[in-house]
Amino acid sequence: LDKIFRRYNKAGFQVKIITCDRAFIPLTDDMLDDMGVTIGPTAAGDHEPTAEQNNRTLKERVRVALARLPSKVVPKVITECLGR
Repeated sequence: LDKIFRRYNKAGFQVKIITCDRAFIPLTDDMLDDMGVTIGPTAAGDHEPTAEQNNRTLKERVRVALARLPSKVVPKVITECLGR
């Protein structure tokens, strides 16, 4: 989590709130308090709409990239690179 924050800060962004499942709260409470970040927990079984949309968009882009390849057999290395 610290590495992710550093990457965002380096790019000029500041993390102020994290929306996550309640299971992650005990793991991050002390660390985030020191950084001035608040946690916005979601209800059990609830989904974060922004994250869900990002997941759908990523899956769609990977499917399109795979469909455009000339071969239907795709090496694992290419599949891993598409997800980045």
